[in-house]
Amino acid sequence: MIRISNLSKIYAKGQNKVVALEDINLNINKGDIYGIIGLSGAGKSSLIRCINRIEEPTTGDIWVNNINMIDLNPTQLRKSRKKMGMIFQSFNLLYSKTVFENIAFPLRLDKTPERTIQKKIHSLLELVELKDKIHVYPAQLSGGQKQRVGIARALANEPNVLLCDEATSALDPKTTQQILTLLKNINKEFGITMVVITHEMEVIKKICNRVAILEGGRMVEKGNTIDIFSDPGNDSTKHFVEQLQSLPENFLKGNILNLSFMHGTAHEPIISKIVKNFDVEVNILSGKIEFIQEKQIGKLTVEINVEIQKLHEIIKYLEQIGVRVEVVKE
Repeated sequence: MIRISNLSKIYAKGQNKVVALEDINLNINKGDIYGIIGLSGAGKSSLIRCINRIEEPTTGDIWVNNINMIDLNPTQLRKSRKKMGMIFQSFNLLYSKTVFENIAFPLRLDKTPERTIQKKIHSLLELVELKDKIHVYPAQLSGGQKQRVGIARALANEPNVLLCDEATSALDPKTTQQILTLLKNINKEFGITMVVITHEMEVIKKICNRVAILEGGRMVEKGNTIDIFSDPGNDSTKHFVEQLQSLPENFLKGNILNLSFMHGTAHEPIISKIVKNFDVEVNILSGKIEFIQEKQIGKLTVEINVEIQKLHEIIKYLEQIGVRVEVVKE
């Protein structure tokens, strides 16, 4: 569906150059909700804006529906963009226009017949649950309602790709959950491929089946969301995935382990099994169970005060029953 190959983006500021993206390679399958996450300045917005060439890539190729966006002339690019809706953090609504006119705007640019516009807009407003706001102006809407109008407008030309640039970062937590649920339902109902830019891991956990982590313009990890959460491969990923704790050194007397249990093992009495099988005391420092794509992942940080040989036996046992183990302190 979307294939990004050797993508780089360099901004020139006077005689200075800023590398926003460096050698990005990414495959996004049809129907994916693909999350791109990173801290501010990681290159997330540059990446999503390169996909539809709002930003011009410095090098690389971007294939969407077997068409290389880099090769398109302005007329061809405008045509391809019609099938790529975009949702913005700041909504980007026309405040002098009603909800109806905001959604109608891209349709009128495409010279869509008025009867078709009327039918489409009523259908879209029903989808985003704003039928009663059809003649209201954006200033009279809440943040969540404005974003629903933005989503309806992005869907007006029946796109097969939806680009979401920090679509929920200006919203409160409750409204964020509502918008994410709406996006997930749209993905299921219409099969629209979504690329979701965010700095919030809760957004990734809620709706994204795949995720890539950006740091300093480079892609440091990518894969299935459930796999990234259960087994983060580097420190950058752990920053987003794991709730790191700072405990006084004199408080920790034994060996500290981070345990992650996937799927079925999240229901198992792991601690009881360790205590019973190895006759040791286990101090639970923190723990939680999360739902990632409707699958359970359990996480525990524990302290076990044992000799190194027995510790290694415990780790081997845990790994055999499907628990991922990270030794924090030995």
